[in-house]
Amino acid sequence: MTVEWIDTINTAASVLLFFIGLGGLLLQRRVVRQVFSLKIMLQGVTLGLIQAGRMHEDLRFAQSMVISALIVEAVVIAVALALIVNVFRHYPSGDVDHLNRLRG
Repeated sequence: MTVEWIDTINTAASVLLFFIGLGGLLLQRRVVRQVFSLKIMLQGVTLGLIQAGRMHEDLRFAQSMVISALIVEAVVIAVALALIVNVFRHYPSGDVDHLNRLRG
């Protein structure tokens, strides 16, 4: 395979991962599945950052961006897990459609 094909495949994979995660985030009703979809989206972004650094031949910058993205991802997942615990305390089904009763 040539380098152009590899770049195309990696870019397509990152976009595909992002849109699979976005679709899962918008279509799933359970909180745990939404967090998994968010994780898939973030992995697509990470792959896209690596691919962009590879295409622009600046891997050091891409690696620093990926490390920053992984730190942010860890914080987001930790907050999401804390929210999941609170959702399951009040609504054991975990369905986000029932969360409208938590307002004010």
